[in-house]
Amino acid sequence: WLVSSVVQYIKETGEFEFLDEIVTYADGGEGTVYEHLKRILDFSARQVGRNGICKGLRADWNDCLNLGGGESAMVSFLHYWALGAFVSLAEYMRRKDDAEKYRQIAEKVKETCEKVLWDGEWYIRGITADNRKIGTSADTEGKVHLESNAWAVLSGVASYDRGIKAMDSVEKYLYTEYGLMLNAPCYTKPDDGIGFVTRVYPGLKENGAIFSHPNPWAWCAEAILGRGSRAMKYYNALCPALQNDKIEVRKAEPYSYCQFIVGKDHPAFGTARHPFMTGSSGWAYYAATQYILGIKPDFDGIRIDPCIPADWKEFTVTRRWRGSTYIIHVYNPNRVEKGVKEIKADGIRVDRLPVLPRGSTCVAEVIMG
Repeated sequence: WLVSSVVQYIKETGEFEFLDEIVTYADGGEGTVYEHLKRILDFSARQVGRNGICKGLRADWNDCLNLGGGESAMVSFLHYWALGAFVSLAEYMRRKDDAEKYRQIAEKVKETCEKVLWDGEWYIRGITADNRKIGTSADTEGKVHLESNAWAVLSGVASYDRGIKAMDSVEKYLYTEYGLMLNAPCYTKPDDGIGFVTRVYPGLKENGAIFSHPNPWAWCAEAILGRGSRAMKYYNALCPALQNDKIEVRKAEPYSYCQFIVGKDHPAFGTARHPFMTGSSGWAYYAATQYILGIKPDFDGIRIDPCIPADWKEFTVTRRWRGSTYIIHVYNPNRVEKGVKEIKADGIRVDRLPVLPRGSTCVAEVIMG
């Protein structure tokens, strides 16, 4: 998370000097932020299990599914995502040796993930300490998991064809009118080799609930695949404001994402629990603005790459970036879901919106097609 967050921060602010700031290490010593990023990537490259997949250690994002300290598909996908972000940064900074070193590591990570984690129709969730694959077509419980499949696409590991299959499996097994469940079918038999998730009541929290935080990962994945209608379908399903006419079921504020919504294997299906106690809003904003609306800050400009429902004729975004204001009008005359035909900034054709002097205003016109 930290590597990609730092890269995103620099894209947003343009503060490249941040990379040279000295920060202490938790176990002593100090180094630049840039050196910290390399240490993070090196650590994950070393911490792999017998199959070459990153260890989950105490746990990955899902702290109830720790695989007994086994190997986590999600961590390997995150490692690949972080490596890609770092390589793009190193290339922009003209640090060629670092870019090449970590590009080679990334290629190895991708190759291993594709070889070990693909199950034929979706990606598995991980491998337990005693070397059992979890989240396979042979499993009767915990067959399909949201995190690993969304991140296979979001990280860039999955090919287009595998990405389509994986996310179609997410749709088939995990979609509900309130959002995407974390896994299905729910666990009913305790198995400490998988984790505490197998002892959680079916349909609650990590055991088959609609966990809000990872839902936006699926919006991003569908946008990457070019399926704007499905990305928007998932966005709408989770949106609290669109459930205000179901308050007798939801039983929570219509202006707050909740930690989870009770899953369909529980009698209280649709009830929202723990409002505000979630990091969902940050990921929802990131997914909606950068992947659905497609307004993506980069090191030297703003890239525009929307993925929207085909019936959207147009939309307008006002984006404040690095002290300037960008008024971006996007038109969709051919009713496509993805693809940009032309971008103009103040009437001049460009491939991305330029960095402007602080206080400036840019009016952009984007034609999809």
